Amino acid sequence: MKQEIPYARYDYAVQPREVDLTKRATIITLGDSILHTAGEDADRIGFGIRNLQSKDSTWVLSRMAVEIDRLPAEYERYTVGTWVGEIGRLMTTRNFIVTDAGGQRIAAASTLWAMIDVKTRQPLDLRDNVDYSRALLAIPCPIDKPAKIGRIEGVPCDSRRVRYSDIDFNQHTNSMKYIQWMLDALPLEKLTGCRMKRLDVNFVHETRYGQQLVVCCEYGTDRDRFEIRFEDGTAACKAAIRWETSDERSNQTA
Repeated sequence: MKQEIPYARYDYAVQPREVDLTKRATIITLGDSILHTAGEDADRIGFGIRNLQSKDSTWVLSRMAVEIDRLPAEYERYTVGTWVGEIGRLMTTRNFIVTDAGGQRIAAASTLWAMIDVKTRQPLDLRDNVDYSRALLAIPCPIDKPAKIGRIEGVPCDSRRVRYSDIDFNQHTNSMKYIQWMLDALPLEKLTGCRMKRLDVNFVHETRYGQQLVVCCEYGTDRDRFEIRFEDGTAACKAAIRWETSDERSNQTA
């Protein structure tokens, strides 16, 4: 008897515009699908952005972690399943499983969110929201939770000014834009020749149209770390990428 899946699932297909020169979806594509799924499912349970805006509140993404077994190929169909895993005083965890058409896991993710008052920008106490608590599912997180990333002593490797195409409806920089800027600082050989195993991101401060930012990089063999800073040195976003090493690839093919 086929076991019933207790959480909601949303279907996607990789479009040509969503792949890079490897003919596979980019991590940006996968991240967008994950965040889109979060929004769709929040709408389904009555706590989406449209509902919250009528109450002068919204969701803000604080941390995100994605583990990738493989990236889907061009035109490949895949499914993102999601559920609310934990609810604390100021933060809630939403988890994800990404599967291919055959039901095999190809990625998994965990995200940490705050619900804030849009006027004061202060977080709201989620424990006061009895209706939201009903969305909680007692399913273990599929990966290690998003890590807190410390100060990164990297060197400036790029600079960015936030442009019109970078901002979302909240009038601050779209979450995945930070990841795009970080990836743009890596050599093409690494992006096309190495497999990304895990991405951790900490969203520290909002950035807005016109602000000048500096991308700082700390390169390694199997791990790269990044910090996007304001001109005064304050961190806006941090990330760590783990790559599959040549030894790991050799062990898999031996």
